[in-house]
Amino acid sequence: DGLLTLNTGSAGFLHVRSDTSTMEGYTLFTLSEAYPYVRQGTDMLAPLRYITSMQEYDNIRQADNVRSQVEAFWLDAFGERDRARQAIRTYYGRVENANRYFTTWIEGWRTDRGMVHIIFGPPNSIHRGTNSETWTYGEASSLMSLNFVFVRREQPFTDNDLVLDRDPTFKGAWYRNVESWRNGRVY
Repeated sequence: DGLLTLNTGSAGFLHVRSDTSTMEGYTLFTLSEAYPYVRQGTDMLAPLRYITSMQEYDNIRQADNVRSQVEAFWLDAFGERDRARQAIRTYYGRVENANRYFTTWIEGWRTDRGMVHIIFGPPNSIHRGTNSETWTYGEASSLMSLNFVFVRREQPFTDNDLVLDRDPTFKGAWYRNVESWRNGRVY
């Protein structure tokens, strides 16, 4: 029938090319069955790395019931069950959106755009150029607005790989938003 069945055996990607002197070819991505959705405790843990301390992350990772510990983290941060549930829906909804829109050769939540989307939420505006995207939080003409510039990185596996042009001035806004999440305020 002209069908090819390929069992990769694990998550990852495979780049197939007919000529080893060029990077042109086809890339196949193999992710979990639920991807882009977050369904398992282990799926919930990894994106928490953005807002947990190393000690907190390790404690959750080493727990017998990871999902229960993840939920306990959220309950501790938000104080009451309904608020914690809403935060979980928001945070992991952003993770799933990042997976849908920003996946490259790695999961969307692990990319720079995914990271910013999870912590800051959707931007007020996006300007797309040929080789970059600028995300603006706040009014575009305001001095108080925050602009993240993502630059396209050329690589053979995907044309969706944009990297944050890092700036030390982002540090303050990053820590404020992380603290907001940790203190029970969805940003």
